[in-house]
Amino acid sequence: MYQARSPTETTPLVEAIAGLGAYDWVIFTSASGVTAFFEYMFRAYEDVRALGGVRLAAVGPGTAARLRALHLRVDLVPDEYVAAEIAKGMAALGSLENIRILLLRAEVANPELPRLLEDQGAIVDDIACYRTVAETEDPGRAGTRLEAEGADWVTFASGSAVTHFHARFDLPRLRARHPALKVASIGPETSKALAALGVTPDVEAQRHTFEGLADALVPSGGGQ
Repeated sequence: MYQARSPTETTPLVEAIAGLGAYDWVIFTSASGVTAFFEYMFRAYEDVRALGGVRLAAVGPGTAARLRALHLRVDLVPDEYVAAEIAKGMAALGSLENIRILLLRAEVANPELPRLLEDQGAIVDDIACYRTVAETEDPGRAGTRLEAEGADWVTFASGSAVTHFHARFDLPRLRARHPALKVASIGPETSKALAALGVTPDVEAQRHTFEGLADALVPSGGGQ
């Protein structure tokens, strides 16, 4: 329902890449962020050694896998993929006082994580490395069928997915039109985005991954 595009303003990202040596940590919150960042980084540097001795944190196994595919060691993958657990996991590896952190994520993102890190004394550069834009074309007429016929489930894997879906379909109105339609959320941050629309998910994945989201749709998977 959405695509990743270059951020509206690229100067902060370009400047962060030029100053990579000043950072102690780089945090990636999505696989899309990894792809976008390295597309820009490889325009400035020839290989990943430009990262130097910076430590890497990844939110979720998919993000970590994208980094490892570049033969990079991931220093932290929190057990739960929520802001509080990321901050807690980093603090467990050492004091964050005056530690410089480059937080790479989507252009519109929840402010909780940088706030939690700054509360522990970290210096955080919250930089957009991509932005999400809604799909407007409907070549397979899936959107048309959804509006006309509804569905058994609509699954959301991020807050931005909720935002873009709602902009196109008006989620509360769609649920009112198709009362049997159920909503599944990948985790607490996505559920917050749904709550902002007055929508309570029917299930929330216990493991905040795509696999956990799939399990949540099946009673034997422990999601209901």
